Amino acid sequence: MEGTEKKKDEKSLLSKALEDYIRLLQTRPVITKAVTNAVVSAFGNVVSQFIAPDQTTGGKLNWRSIFAYSSFGFLVNGPLIHHFYVYLEKLIPKNSPGGSVKRVLFDRFIFAPPFLLVFLYYVSIVEGSGQAAAVKKIKDTYWTLLKLNWSVWSFIQYININYVPLKFRTLFGNLCALIWMVFISVKRRQWSK
Repeated sequence: MEGTEKKKDEKSLLSKALEDYIRLLQTRPVITKAVTNAVVSAFGNVVSQFIAPDQTTGGKLNWRSIFAYSSFGFLVNGPLIHHFYVYLEKLIPKNSPGGSVKRVLFDRFIFAPPFLLVFLYYVSIVEGSGQAAAVKKIKDTYWTLLKLNWSVWSFIQYININYVPLKFRTLFGNLCALIWMVFISVKRRQWSK
């Protein structure tokens, strides 16, 4: 009887957390998405540091890198992506002729290239690389990462933009981005050796 009661409490706690999250998405969408993105980005960076330890810290967690990813998620990614999806809904309605393909093409070729550039620059600067090193890192990795972004994210974004409800798109993207963040963090660390 006690085990059943405990499972019921756990389920209600999870249900309550999900209800609160959905309510916050309705009432405070930008800050909710910013915080969610910061947490997912930080977690992804920590996981990547376990997979490919940072040699500059002797394999210990690089808190500056975690902060760089997390602050980018909070300050840039969460708010920007929220507003981008709202704008995209108005610019290219889903039911417009060829809308589903046009939306993905807009995301992939108009939005993604400058977004990736800002991401690489911001993270490099906040990690302490300095201007010259940030520019060099961008020159060394941008094109490769952009092609990978196009190949990996085009399918994900097709589903996200066309089938996921607007209020959940950032969350869906965050969950997919967790794996992507780990991949990018590991690649950036390997390429900087």
